[in-house]
Amino acid sequence: MKIRKILSLAFASALLFNIACSDDEFVMETPKTDYTNGIIIANEGGFTTPTSEVSYLTNDLTLLQNGIYGANNNKEILGNVLQTIGFKGDNAYLVMNTPNKIEIVNRQTFKKQATVTANLDNPRYLAFSGNQYYVTNNNFGSVKKINVYNSGDNTFVKSINFDRYAEKVVEAGGNIVVQTDGAYYDSTPPYASHPTGNTVTIINPSSNSVSTTVSLPNTGAIIKDLVSYNGSAYVLTSNSSASYIYKINTATGAYQTTTLTTIPQADKLKIDSDKFYFVASSKVYSMNITAATAPTSALVTLTGVTSLYGFNVIDGRLYIADAKDFTADSKVSVYNANNGSLLTSFNTGIATNGFYKN
Repeated sequence: MKIRKILSLAFASALLFNIACSDDEFVMETPKTDYTNGIIIANEGGFTTPTSEVSYLTNDLTLLQNGIYGANNNKEILGNVLQTIGFKGDNAYLVMNTPNKIEIVNRQTFKKQATVTANLDNPRYLAFSGNQYYVTNNNFGSVKKINVYNSGDNTFVKSINFDRYAEKVVEAGGNIVVQTDGAYYDSTPPYASHPTGNTVTIINPSSNSVSTTVSLPNTGAIIKDLVSYNGSAYVLTSNSSASYIYKINTATGAYQTTTLTTIPQADKLKIDSDKFYFVASSKVYSMNITAATAPTSALVTLTGVTSLYGFNVIDGRLYIADAKDFTADSKVSVYNANNGSLLTSFNTGIATNGFYKN
């Protein structure tokens, strides 16, 4: 499928737009002013260079615009590490890990509305409940907390400290669920990961206090992902011999286990239309969430991928980003989530780490 690039003359010299198909005609147009009804793509950027940015892809996969944050905010540089993006009401929340800030933009125009910096220390992920939002902070050292903010005026409410690292966070069943264990990474290449434990922590948003700490079975596996689906939280863990998906009742802390005995080192769990999707050994697998056994064949076998980084499944499509060497533009490939056929591919920004429905 051919994708057109869209760019205004005013920003032609400032923004780089790259497309996988070299014979595509470069089209000079006014940038879109409505970024809803499409896919927002987070480009993490380099850890030591201010190269974070955001891309936009239309739902019909025909128009791509890179650099939409700078294009709509007077060429302002976003920062170094765009960790994640969350959405509430009319706004999108861009969590910046290295500059210790959250840029809040209008999700339709992507024009900045506010900047939050209070009490942030290596912010990672966020979730929303009622009139509050929750941001994990984790420096893989002494900082292990989640901050609570008022979504009306973005004022800081309180911090909840943990004994363990705070990473992914979701809202599920009216509660806030925090991944409080996972992996600790070596500080030098090849950055090997080490398990830190097997807990997730459930917070009551009415009292902003911990209600339950769920200890999952100690299988030597590392918690790889945490997602929310239909009121339950799902945790993916894996080791060198098997992988496990735990469905957690956030009211009681009870869980059900799906064991993937034939698929070790599964990573990046997503759920779409009552199906699990996850990655292992450069292959993407899918299975019904009620299935008792692991799939015997892959949906997609990835070839030529250097660093599989961003991954999501949105409305029947797989979005996969190859971050390459984390200094060049990433390559994104989009697949049909039902049959695994490739729909299109294109280049985005440095270290593409997330895809979001807007």
